[in-house]
Amino acid sequence: MKTALWQGSHLLDEAAMEAEDIASLSRMLEKSGRPDLCFVAAVRELPAALMDFLLPFNPVFLSHETKLPFKIAYLSPSTLGPDRIAAVAAAWKRFPGKNTLVIDMGSCITYDLITASGSYEGGSISPGIRMRLRAMHSFTGRLPLLEPSEEAPLTGQTTAESILSGAMNGTRFEMEQYITHYSKLYEDLTVIVGGGDNKYFDYQFKSSIFAASNLVLEGLKVILDFNEYQKIE
Repeated sequence: MKTALWQGSHLLDEAAMEAEDIASLSRMLEKSGRPDLCFVAAVRELPAALMDFLLPFNPVFLSHETKLPFKIAYLSPSTLGPDRIAAVAAAWKRFPGKNTLVIDMGSCITYDLITASGSYEGGSISPGIRMRLRAMHSFTGRLPLLEPSEEAPLTGQTTAESILSGAMNGTRFEMEQYITHYSKLYEDLTVIVGGGDNKYFDYQFKSSIFAASNLVLEGLKVILDFNEYQKIE
C-alpha cells in the first residue's frame, strides 16, 4: 500500500507499507496531520481493520464512475482497475494534448494509451517481474525462486542467470517493442514509465520518454483536484 498526504499542492509525506500495517499508517498521520478526505485506488478488497481506520477520513473510492478529466473509451469500464485510471490521469496532467503511452510496473505491467484528444483507449496487461519469477519457480520442478536484479546477462551461464535473463531482459524487450509499435502508430508519442519495478532498468531515455516514481498517487491527486472534493463536516 502506497500512501501520500497532501496539503493543497504540497506533498507533506509519503510511505509504503503493508495494507494490514495500521500502526505505521497511524504514525504517519500523527506526524504529518489528520486528513479531511481520503481518496483510494484499490484493486482488491481492503482489510476490515484498514476500512475501519479510514472511515473517519471520509474515504472516496476511485472507479470508472468517478468524474474524470478525460474520456474512457474502454469497452468494459466496470472491469477497469482504478490504478490504471489513476496512472493515466497523471500522464494526462503532465502531458496535456499529447499522445501518451503509460507504462506502470507493479505486480503486473500495464500499458495504457491516452490520445491527444483526451481519450483513454485502453492497453495491455502482462505479468510483472516478480510474477514471472514466481511462476517459473511454482510451475516447474527445480527452478529456484529468485529476486529481481539489475544484473541480468543476455546469455545466462548458470540456471540463476538464465532465469534472470528471461525475466529481466524479457521484460525490457517487451517494453521496447510496445514503445516501438505504438511509436509507429503515433509519431509524436510520449512515453511515461512508473511503478516500483522501473528502478531495475537503466533506461537510455530519449527526449520523449520520462520516468515517474508514483504515477498512481500522482494521478489520484489529479482526479481529486479535478473533482474539487470539499471537506465533509
